[in-house]
This record gives sequence, structure tokens and C-alpha cells, in this order.
Amino acid sequence: MDIRPFALSPRQVPHHQALFSLVPLNPNAHAVIDNPLNRRFLSRFVHKNTQYVGLDIGFHIQSIARYTLATLGRSGADITVDGPSISRIQCSFEVHAENDAVMLYDRSNSQTTEVYGLGCVPFEPGRRRRVVVRPEVNHMFSMGGNEDDLVQFQLVWHRVDFNANYEVANRVETPMQARTIDNIPTAAPSRLPLIQLPVHHEPQIRYKELVTLGRGTYGTASKVIDMDSGEIMAVKCIRPPPGGFRDCDLTRLQREIEALSSCSHPNIIEYIRYQRSPKQFEIFMALKEGSIDNLIQRRVFDEHDHCVNNLLHQMLSALDYLAFYGIIHRDVKPANILYTTVGQLNYRYYLTDFGFCNSVDQARSGVGSRMYMAPELLQGKQIPQTPKADIWSLFVTLAWAVNADNYRSKNPFTADEILNAVLDAARTDRMYPFKDMAEIEPDKRASAAQMLVQHFNGVGRTAQLEQVETTTSAKDTQEDVIMGSTSPRLGWPPPGPTYPSPQTALTTGLGINAFNDGPQWRAEGPSRVPNAFGAPSHPRQPNDWSDSKRQSPQHEFPSMFPRRR
Repeated sequence: MDIRPFALSPRQVPHHQALFSLVPLNPNAHAVIDNPLNRRFLSRFVHKNTQYVGLDIGFHIQSIARYTLATLGRSGADITVDGPSISRIQCSFEVHAENDAVMLYDRSNSQTTEVYGLGCVPFEPGRRRRVVVRPEVNHMFSMGGNEDDLVQFQLVWHRVDFNANYEVANRVETPMQARTIDNIPTAAPSRLPLIQLPVHHEPQIRYKELVTLGRGTYGTASKVIDMDSGEIMAVKCIRPPPGGFRDCDLTRLQREIEALSSCSHPNIIEYIRYQRSPKQFEIFMALKEGSIDNLIQRRVFDEHDHCVNNLLHQMLSALDYLAFYGIIHRDVKPANILYTTVGQLNYRYYLTDFGFCNSVDQARSGVGSRMYMAPELLQGKQIPQTPKADIWSLFVTLAWAVNADNYRSKNPFTADEILNAVLDAARTDRMYPFKDMAEIEPDKRASAAQMLVQHFNGVGRTAQLEQVETTTSAKDTQEDVIMGSTSPRLGWPPPGPTYPSPQTALTTGLGINAFNDGPQWRAEGPSRVPNAFGAPSHPRQPNDWSDSKRQSPQHEFPSMFPRRR
């Protein structure tokens, strides 16, 4: 490998908007450095105690496309690379507009751009000719020639933390670095080469782990980058225990995959993909900022009632959606509720981790985290479970979040101690309005739909209003309702055409083309259900519950928590 220091009157330091420099690795690459047309991009820098001259690549280059860092090629490119086997536009470096990933695109018709080096993730047949480049992977590339090695460069990074949109908006206009009129391409660059494979074959996601988010009995959760698209996502990797997976383990995995792939709700984590490698199962999901445990540690819920109010509203909406389709989550707790920030002290919440979920007609076993278990699970009652179990768990989650009756300092062990701690929390001023969620008997416990109708004017519900029994009547007092003395006995309809069970709805294995005719959010304003605490009703506007991948919601929820004096 020929990396030698030399001087060509370059800049004394890399440009402040440069992300990395291309250092020549062979004589043909040195010829690119020596080309007078490329002189304006040269800078001097020290790498591993040796001074080098390289071509700066970054936002200072006035490239044609907004998020193109630089193009390389024989004619009309930002950086000129001579040679008969070099395409007019041979390759380009692009930056992902949403997550700032830098990618190398092979734009040559002959597909003669390659990445190499230890641990590289090369271009692969059947995929678009693009791949992520980072300091720790794909830091060497070559182009041209019969062996694709005519010109060889190494990427030496100067900075990896940047905001692409800010950099693009603040490009430095440098006449010496702007393309002249003679250099403007006379034709559009060639299409990105793609080798088509049969439609039924979907290549596996190739990813690079960025950060380990958590470890558990069943494996790890990590923040990763898709090396072929530049997308940042989360992956849950489940490794088989010694002796392999048991039938119950495979059933649990299948439940999680089917539940995630079938759900489409703004407050349920977005499922991306499932795949199996020789060593593990991998479930890919959208990446969020963290779990609400982070917000609890920052005392967000202790001090800001509207944050708790939004959490309650959004999680009730998610649980009502699951109940409508006959799914019980069975492990609702702070660690399984993620969030993203959509404004100052304004968060969007997402229910995740469906490993314990089950359909209404199957659930009997007691699983989940003991402190958040509903009484019917905690006491081991052999009765069919209902979505009311999730309502109890959500109530306990709220009690933990607001530290009702110093709930977080308690360490209950027995079933009676756990239940008494929950009931003590339900008697506090902040949790008292929601005591219907903490009824011991599930048939007296409020459902998610009832709570949405009673406290949030029905905004966010999936069930039709006429299918929701109210938890109060005109003659009932507020105290009667809260204590559950007059709560109606509620029954959940069996799975069928109106309430499809997972077995009815999921007929396509891992969720590919699973039922897409889920509930449509009601565009009209909700029925005027009196707010239990006298807060003003807020008519629901169309598209309030928009696709979470495209737009963050801006809800104005009625405040449910009494003001503290």
C-alpha cells in the first residue's frame, strides 16, 4: 500500500465543512491528486503521526444535488478521475437527509466501484449500488479497471457528528470551489445500477451496530444502521439458549412478530422487518429516543401533569386498538413504553415489546413483570384473560411515573403487598380520578375505550361509540363511579368478523401482506361526552392521528390531573 506524504500547495488545514479526505493508495490515485482541476479541493492534515495531502469531501463542494457531497468521474464531475475505464460519473458521496449517514453510490454503468478492507460491507447483487461509509467500516474504495482497482483511495475522517440540513443551509460559497460553466454536465448522471432478483426473494438487512441499548435474558437490543439504505433503526436480537429454542420460545417469538407486523397505530412501535440468521432471530423496529424510564429519572412526570395526561391518553388509545383486535399485551410497564420529543415537554409515546402478547381466546398463563401484573394474573387465577389486564398495568405504570404514595420507594414482594401498594396509590389525589382502572375484579375494571370516552371525549378510540358501554350514568355520582360500586359488568365479544382474533386476521406468516384493513381514525369530531373534571372539550380535527412516520401529532388533550396546591 503506497501512502506517501507530499506537497502541492494545498490548504494548511482541511476545510471546516469537510467530513473526510480521500488519501491516495496507489499511483493512479496520486495522479488524481496531481490533476490541476482537483487542486482546489486539496488540504494538508496529519493522520497517525504522518502528514498527508488529500481531497476534502464535504458540504463546501458546490455539487448539483442538495445532499450530494461530491461526484467523481471522467467528465463533468466535481473531482476529475481520468482513465478509459472510468465512467463520466463514476461514483458519488451522498448524505442521508434524515439521519446524516454518508453513503457511497456506484453510478458507473460497468459497476466498477468497490469498497474493501477489514470488515467491509461491499456492494451486493440484487441491491442498489450504494453502501454506508463510516470511520470503522468501508473506509477504502477503488474504481475502474478489469479488477475494479485502477484507482484506490482511503477515507480519512475529520468529523462524524454533523447536521446535514444545517450544513446544507449554510454552505460556504467559495468561487474557487464552485463548478465552472464548462464543468456543468450536459446530461443527467446514469441511473443507479440495480440487478433485479425474483420478487419473492428479499435480501436480508445488512447492518452495523452503533450502540447497545439493552441486554436481557432473551438477547440484546441495539441501535444499528442499515448498510444498504443508511436508515437508523433498532434491532432486537434473540439468541437460542444452550440446547436450542424450546417450542414455547418459538411461540413467544411468533407472537411478537405477528403482533408487531399486524399493528398500524400512531402509538404502537413501527415494525420494519424480521429475519433469521444462523446465530439468532432479529426483529427490526423504528428507533426512538428511549423509554419513559428516562423521563421518570428526569422527574418529568413528577412536575408536569400534562405529560402524564398525554401518556395516559396515548397509551389508552394504543390499548383500545389492541383490544379491538383481540390482542392482550400482558407486559405494559415503563420499560416497554418508548418516546420521542415533539416539542418542549411534549412527547409522543409508543408501546413496544410484544413478546408476552396473546389473543383474548388463548390467554390463560400468568406472565409479565410482577409489580405491574393485574390481580387475576398475580393470583394465578385460571380464568381467561381480557384486555382489562393491560389497563391495570397501565394504571400501575402511571402510579410509578408520578410516584404516587412514594410508590417508587416501595418494594412489595407478596401478591397482597403488591395489590395493597397499588390500591394505596389509587387513593392519592393524582391517581384517584382513574381508580376505575384499578378495580380488583376485571369485569368491574374500566376498559380503554371507556376511559377514552369518559375522560378524553372519545378522541383516539378505535371502537365505535355505540360499542362502548359508559362507566357512569346520569344518576351515578362521581364517587360511585370512582369506587366502582356501580360500574357495569362488561363482557368482551368473542373473536369474529367484527373483532378479528390474531388467528383470523393473520394468515400470512410473518406479517407480509397481513390485514391492511385496520380501523380508520374517525375524521369527524367526537360525540360530546361530558368531561369528568369539567375541562373544556376539544373537538377532534381531521388527521389528528396521522401516520407516525410522517408527522408528529400536536394534541391538546383536556387536562385530567387536578392542579396541585
